[in-house]
Amino acid sequence: MEKWEIDFLRELVRLDTNSVEQKNYVECADIIRSRCEEVGLNVEVFDPRANGASQPNVVATLDVGAPRTVLLCTHYDVVPAGDEAAWTHPPFDLTIEGDRAFGRGTADDKSNVVASVSAAKELAKRGTSHVNLRLLISPNEEIGGAWGIDYLINGDPNVRGDFAIVVDSSPSYVSIGASGVIAGRITVKGTQGHAGYPHAFNNPIHLSVPLLNALLDYVDLRRKVTSALPAPPGSPFRTLWGRFSITMYHAGSKTNIIPGKAEISFDCRIVPEEDPEAVASDLEQYIRQNTTELGVDAETEFLAKGHGWSTDPDNPMVRVFHDAARETVDPEIALAADLGGNDGHYFTRVGIPTVCFGTIADDTNFHGIDEFVRLSDFDRVKAVLVRFAEMC
Repeated sequence: MEKWEIDFLRELVRLDTNSVEQKNYVECADIIRSRCEEVGLNVEVFDPRANGASQPNVVATLDVGAPRTVLLCTHYDVVPAGDEAAWTHPPFDLTIEGDRAFGRGTADDKSNVVASVSAAKELAKRGTSHVNLRLLISPNEEIGGAWGIDYLINGDPNVRGDFAIVVDSSPSYVSIGASGVIAGRITVKGTQGHAGYPHAFNNPIHLSVPLLNALLDYVDLRRKVTSALPAPPGSPFRTLWGRFSITMYHAGSKTNIIPGKAEISFDCRIVPEEDPEAVASDLEQYIRQNTTELGVDAETEFLAKGHGWSTDPDNPMVRVFHDAARETVDPEIALAADLGGNDGHYFTRVGIPTVCFGTIADDTNFHGIDEFVRLSDFDRVKAVLVRFAEMC
């Protein structure tokens, strides 16, 4: 990793661009715009100013006069740092120790922003790219992408290309798909009252226990749903599979008060072949059937329904990208699909073949405490992007 790349990453990490507070977006986009212009890219900034807040999307182009254009998709928003006192390295001050660079967003996804810009810089310097590159560097990915890639693809900018690379994945395989997600909340209703008189009130915590057991049975049902797409290396199953997790439980405010409600939040991962509306309908029916049998008054609310996606592994540009990764990283690098979701579905839904690759190794604590990126993985990702553009 070159000094200017480290300096660029340090500038980005210093800014807390968490998607909850949505602060420092303008400052971060300005740094990215300046760095892109510095390396000779043509830059446009599209800002939908959603809900009165600035959401600047940086679109930087390397035009070599080629007949085809490849989109490189990254994002600069991050998840909150959480308990900063628990970090052994400051989350917003880049710390380098050996092959590791620590800080919030180093892996997901600011190192990938730098790698994309650096690859474009290298190709401009060499004059060896056989495709035009258009870098799409957005906010909003961590909360769905509505004012990020969704806006760039489906809104007024109407960005298009012949192929897309979501630079927001693992360096250990080339991703040709990703899971969809259904997120929601079940509210179990009871009656609030004095804990000294439990016989007089319906305790929603007690009522929710058998429902939680029924949801654990649903975990097993989802596990039996399988995809034709291979799972990432190291997964417990050969192909992508359905998953269901209970992720949050909220109830009560004081030890001597029986609460009036208990909330169970869940995350359901669907395989690319599934329709999120159909899965949500089946899940809602499953919950309704069990609450009826258990005599529980409950209400289900869906907070997100996101599509999975996939690309034909025999697509010619997918093959070229895979060849570039095999030549540059590992002759045995696999094609697989991501367990998580990403912005790839915005491209495939408008007919743009897509792959994913990036610096986010499984052990880099992305979304966790002491997030880091390996400098060697950064170099590999940059090298694959450069080699792909040269091989096209």
